[in-house]
Amino acid sequence: MSKIIAIASQKGGVGKTTTALNLGHSLTRFGSKVMLIDCDPQGGMAIASNLVKQTNLGLIDLLKDSAKAEDIICTTKDKTMGVLGLGNLRPEDVLLLENEARSGTFGMLLQSLTNEYDYAILDSPSGVGALPASLLSVSNSVILTINCRVISLRTIPLFLKLIKDIKNDHNKKLGLEGVLITMYNDKVPMEKQILVEIKKMFPKHAFFQTIIPYNEEYEMANLHSVPAALLPDGLRTARPYFEMAMELKERERRPKTGGQSDEEIMGLF
Repeated sequence: MSKIIAIASQKGGVGKTTTALNLGHSLTRFGSKVMLIDCDPQGGMAIASNLVKQTNLGLIDLLKDSAKAEDIICTTKDKTMGVLGLGNLRPEDVLLLENEARSGTFGMLLQSLTNEYDYAILDSPSGVGALPASLLSVSNSVILTINCRVISLRTIPLFLKLIKDIKNDHNKKLGLEGVLITMYNDKVPMEKQILVEIKKMFPKHAFFQTIIPYNEEYEMANLHSVPAALLPDGLRTARPYFEMAMELKERERRPKTGGQSDEEIMGLF
């Protein structure tokens, strides 16, 4: 059975899509089979992975019964990763998607498509609306991506409340996989100060030790629609995501003995 991980945040522009794509690719290098699912109506993952040049079909077409699963999943050349988008959305399709999310149909559809993979990584839309809530309702865990900006800092409590509410009311197995600091520039004093404040909000073990630095090469990779590792001389740029993937694997193998529970991590309000 696939482990479903939502890459999520209330704030946009914090590197969710970059994280989903590069973490997914890194996990395949360690022998895992990964499904990437673009669940954001803005279609960032479809662009970043070049899915838009492979097919215009996606999850919206399954919801309309106008396509089959095999029509909409694109598999990489080495067969280690599948990529699935929402499709070519019209304004009325976004409303349909939100309604299907509220009813639970969208979440059940995602679960039915991921069984053949070791991991399903969901690139979630920003915010705390019906669609992010639906994704959390079917996920095993969530990676909370945060950059060191004042707005990100102030949005953390509301998103943690959403996670806690979903866990209590809909999905008892939902856990906080970890907090990931992204786009970090240690040469900016304000970012260092905000990082200190963010670290006060969580126990130490809640954070991935890996911090994703600010690096223009990630934008270059997005421009070329590839994971950073596939750029010429891109392995150095991609190294933080390989380290994060290793850390994720180590966390999964680590026996759960003592420590703080998810309830303690999320009970911050």
